[in-house]
Amino acid sequence: MNTASTPPLTPAADHTPPHGALRYAGTCTGLALVIGMASGSLSALFLWSLDAVTSLRFAHPALIFLLPLTGVFIVWCYKRWGSEANRGNNLILERIRLQNGTVPTRMTPLIFGGSVLSHLVGASTGREGAAVQMGGSVAALLVRVTQVPQQYIRPLLVAGVAAGFSSIFGTPLAGALFAVESPTPQRPLFHLLPVAMLSSFCAHLTCLAWGAHHAVYKIAPMEWAHLFNFKMLGALALASLLFGWAGHGFLRLQQAIRTLYTHLSPPWWLPPIIGGGLLIIASQMPSLQDSLGLGTWSTRPEAVTLASAFAPEGANELSWLSKLTLTAVSLGSGFKGGEVTPLFFMGATLGNTLATVLHLAPSLFAALGFVAVFAAAAHTPLTGILVAGELFGFAFTPLFAPVCWIAHLACGRVGLFSNQFSKGAGEGPFATPQK
Repeated sequence: MNTASTPPLTPAADHTPPHGALRYAGTCTGLALVIGMASGSLSALFLWSLDAVTSLRFAHPALIFLLPLTGVFIVWCYKRWGSEANRGNNLILERIRLQNGTVPTRMTPLIFGGSVLSHLVGASTGREGAAVQMGGSVAALLVRVTQVPQQYIRPLLVAGVAAGFSSIFGTPLAGALFAVESPTPQRPLFHLLPVAMLSSFCAHLTCLAWGAHHAVYKIAPMEWAHLFNFKMLGALALASLLFGWAGHGFLRLQQAIRTLYTHLSPPWWLPPIIGGGLLIIASQMPSLQDSLGLGTWSTRPEAVTLASAFAPEGANELSWLSKLTLTAVSLGSGFKGGEVTPLFFMGATLGNTLATVLHLAPSLFAALGFVAVFAAAAHTPLTGILVAGELFGFAFTPLFAPVCWIAHLACGRVGLFSNQFSKGAGEGPFATPQK
């Protein structure tokens, strides 16, 4: 595709409701509930599937040697049927900005199957990408089936993103805010927050009704008086910068891997073979084994996981860097999933390491890193603050708010999603280049 003639992306203008405000609100409400129920059901099935294949991988470690073959199969499926679906979350967010409902329905089975297969063989990917894409795809399908006017497209796509994020993490408030903040962080779509909230809570409750569960992470009790002294304030400032730089480093490495493959112009099947081979080598190194897969739990009690990062000495010094590197290799080589859970892992283990070195509270700094690295990479500091509130309690908001905001600034003008900073070419690792 010749990108020289590609028009710049500009947010579409909002229009007056086509059939009156009351009818517009009623239609959006009804369709948002449908999107929420469908997305919540898909997320429940997805969570069960990830747990099943992760258990299978732990029971049969030899599955790791299928990484190259599985990667080739996933890339072939996207090459054969993917078309624009290969752009993932960036396609959904771009369609929100352009108020365009042309999201392929096949995105749902492709990302669902690709993510489950990636986790079966141990690729270091997440799950939010799949959930958001499924939610956006469901919303776009509903737009086509109902043939609603264009004015409904943006709120319904926002509802799909909110439903996917909310149901996969169990954070309905953050899911709604993510949907209005992530497409254009500099100008959040706050006027769409009501429809996003409705879909987000519906998806979350639907997922719970199916019996799906979400992990619980807790900050150890501490005296507030111990949180406000020069050592703690200095540590918080340092941590904020490190979390932002970690997010920046992950994005740059992922971008470099994709750029390298592009410049080398290898056959389409070679990147997943190279990436899969590197992951197999990593699996044979005890210090890197825990960075494979989702990383939320393990059958080995001594393993470094997202949960263990909240305990004293629950991570080694390089756990965050191992996860950063293996996730960049996995996603850059064609394996599917998402980035948010790996970013949670990176941040929590980095926070644990920093707290251990400074003799501070590991669970507090793990929680700070958990949300701040994600908020920095996605450039969604408001969402990060709400994620922290829903997972760890809103009492800690005075700590999380400045850390998320400083990390977001420290990450610089490179983002997880393309076209977040300009009306022209995006600056994320998956942005379409402009000549």
